[in-house]
Amino acid sequence: MKKLIIGSVFFISSIVLFGMTLISASIYSLYITTPDIDGYIGGYDRSLGVYGTALKEVGIMPLFMSMVLLIAGIYLLVKGWPARSE
Repeated sequence: MKKLIIGSVFFISSIVLFGMTLISASIYSLYITTPDIDGYIGGYDRSLGVYGTALKEVGIMPLFMSMVLLIAGIYLLVKGWPARSE
């Protein structure tokens, strides 16, 4: 039973963290207006685009932590699920 509760918390935390990371990157992308020309501060990288640059600036670590929580949550949910006896 404990594994189900902890797995559910990890799973939901993963979804919330992933969503908040994407939302913060989308809000930050509104403030990146011009391409990065000659070191202009506030510009975006042309190879990544506006949203990709915003996501890079917000950070990849929250996305990585979200994936780790998701995998751990699914693992705990599968392990904690009661076995069906027929």
